[in-house]
Amino acid sequence: MIARYSRAEMREIWSEQRKLEIWLQIELLASEALVAEGLVPKEDFEQMKAKAAFSVERAK
Repeated sequence: MIARYSRAEMREIWSEQRKLEIWLQIELLASEALVAEGLVPKEDFEQMKAKAAFSVERAK
């Protein structure tokens, strides 16, 4: 978004940080579904969930 044409609240919603937070949430939900189907062990999922983190700078 062009900063001068958007409000702070809108810039926050469309920020890189927020986008990556949502992607991480989706990946964790998909992994949880794989656990429910028996394709991924629950212990592995719990470990993934505990270690799931990112930084915008590192992701670029």
